[in-house]
Amino acid sequence: MPAFLQFALLVAARMVWQRRPNLWTCGLFWGIALGSQIISWSFALSQITITLGILSNAAVTLANGGFMPVAGHRRVNLRARSLWVQREGSQHLLFLADNFGTRFFRFSVGDVFILAGIVLSFFEL
Repeated sequence: MPAFLQFALLVAARMVWQRRPNLWTCGLFWGIALGSQIISWSFALSQITITLGILSNAAVTLANGGFMPVAGHRRVNLRARSLWVQREGSQHLLFLADNFGTRFFRFSVGDVFILAGIVLSFFEL
């Protein structure tokens, strides 16, 4: 499958998930993301790192019904539906949630792995 088609499918799935956050749209997005990685698989350190990030983010969002728990301050004017939700004690795999960052920018362990993999890919590692 051509790279531009993989990217287009990933963007389309992300837009659907953003618009209708639930377990099915979340699974669709992460399935396409993981499938894209597997199609072009090599044992490069960058691909292994990106795959770990995808699996980390997929695990936490799928375990929480398609939503990403976020630690931090609750904003006053949240949209009616968002795939990011306020972190609560009853949610699952919270150590993989968006726990780090500033008040305005939060990120997760999976996000760090994905970014590290992208940086490593520039060095062809």
